[in-house]
Amino acid sequence: MKPIYLLFAATFIFASCTQSSNATEKTELLPSDQTRNATENGLKTIRTAEAKTLLAQRKDLVILDVRTPQEYAGGHLKNAMLLNKNDLDFEAKLKALDKEKTYLVYCAVGGRSGQAAKMMQEMGFRNIYDATEGFNPLKDAGAAVE
Repeated sequence: MKPIYLLFAATFIFASCTQSSNATEKTELLPSDQTRNATENGLKTIRTAEAKTLLAQRKDLVILDVRTPQEYAGGHLKNAMLLNKNDLDFEAKLKALDKEKTYLVYCAVGGRSGQAAKMMQEMGFRNIYDATEGFNPLKDAGAAVE
């Protein structure tokens, strides 16, 4: 009977330590740490409110719309450059961009922009923001569109 209690106690302690460790990791990551980590790896995923603020504050921001030409023609963020993620030469077009500039990448709902931003990160781009919620939430939030 004792071994069963010992096994139960050991399992409980192990589970408690694991949960405590995970909780500590999450609570110790302060916003300044998140920004530093994003700068180190070059990529930061952001939601609509943060993307709207970034658009308003960073006049040097290069805005990449990675949707199709048809989607782009239906409306896009002001000053956005179309770079269709589905084009066969998409990777070559990315390679031609200046890796030192700061980019905001968006698509319709976040899938293609996430893929494009990851590719850019792997290519060595230093400052990439992935607007994960897509075009319509940005438009609905009042971001300038054309």
